[in-house]
Amino acid sequence: MKKIGIILLVFITLSCTKTQYDDYETSSGNADFSNYVAVGNSLTQGYQDGGMHNEFGQQDNSYPAIIARQMGVNFIQPTVPPLGQGYMHLEYRNGEIEVIKAYDADITNNDPTAIDDDPGWIAWGDTAIQYNNLGVSGIKLVNCLSGGKNTTINFNLLQTALNENGRFLNFGDAINPITYLDHIRRSKATFFTCWLGNNDVLGWSTEGGDNDSIESTPGLKLTELSDFIEFRDKYDSVLTAFVAMGSKGVCATLPDVTSIPYFNTVTLEAVNDDVWIREGADTSVVRLATENDLLLLTASDELAEGIGKIQSKPLPHTVVLDKDEIFIVQSRTNEINNAIRLLASKHGFALADMNQFMKTLTNTGISYDGIDFSPDYIEGGVFSLDGVHPNGRGYALIANEFIRVINDFYGSSIQTVAVGNYRGITFP
Repeated sequence: MKKIGIILLVFITLSCTKTQYDDYETSSGNADFSNYVAVGNSLTQGYQDGGMHNEFGQQDNSYPAIIARQMGVNFIQPTVPPLGQGYMHLEYRNGEIEVIKAYDADITNNDPTAIDDDPGWIAWGDTAIQYNNLGVSGIKLVNCLSGGKNTTINFNLLQTALNENGRFLNFGDAINPITYLDHIRRSKATFFTCWLGNNDVLGWSTEGGDNDSIESTPGLKLTELSDFIEFRDKYDSVLTAFVAMGSKGVCATLPDVTSIPYFNTVTLEAVNDDVWIREGADTSVVRLATENDLLLLTASDELAEGIGKIQSKPLPHTVVLDKDEIFIVQSRTNEINNAIRLLASKHGFALADMNQFMKTLTNTGISYDGIDFSPDYIEGGVFSLDGVHPNGRGYALIANEFIRVINDFYGSSIQTVAVGNYRGITFP
């Protein structure tokens, strides 16, 4: 059965609260919101619960869409069909809550209730429309334009034109390629939010520090950590494009990916037993996991089958981020964030420090509209069932942080939203 084998002994159903605001007059300050464009990856596109979908307005409430509504401007999103590419959900069985993964055509033991692709998924997206939300799930910053390590034209097409989440953009072909940066330049944005870069460190981390585990084409390593110098130079190119258009906007730093539920739910304390792991890319090293290692959310499936319980059957390294790999990804994230801060300042753009925002959520939690939020899986109220992407309320929190930064930097007056009015995780 395709499910995450985690027993939720306690869960908190957060009530929906609505804050009543007095009449509020929105102003743009010294910015121009008339053509707001959002660039980014899955976080910008509105991805949650392991897939793009819009059955209950999930994508309609992406953080850029929330910001645009508060700005009072038109904002066109490439909306996917209701079930999208399928998504995770909860089922209540035998006194336990079970997380059911989306239907996977490549396996034979899907859960009977697994949600499959929407019939309209295969052909969604109209490339003739000029969209305001340019978020593409899976895209790396280094793939926004060609040149550099592992970013040839063909590789970029693999990440864009052959990416089913990017069907709404025309990326051309190998002879006449159209890059993501080309779409940014054509957007004529008067204002932007740029939250690119998460996938430049995330894919490597969610594969346990593995460069090759999603290698669909020989020599093209989709999960490899992006080279820092290449990232810095290409990020500068993206911001230079906005400068050339006369745009104003906000750049965002990257959260520490090791702080999200995907890496902090399957703990040694929760397992309550010894766990044997293969360490790093050198899979000949087998040892007991320690508190300095992180077991990925996907390790729960392996543990449920007895893998990792004895030395002769250790967990594969692709479901473990060991202490050395944690240091590597945190160091690269810090390098990238320092570059984002410097380049945003260089070009005169505002900065939303989402790295610090996530640290606050992790260290002390966040209270909003009388609701307490934390990074805990399901119970914390911020993240969706995939443990990586926010749920509706999480995206509302993110939108409010961007709004706070916009107001402070540009002298605008955009009202924040009542977070409790947005969907959290739906319990059966």
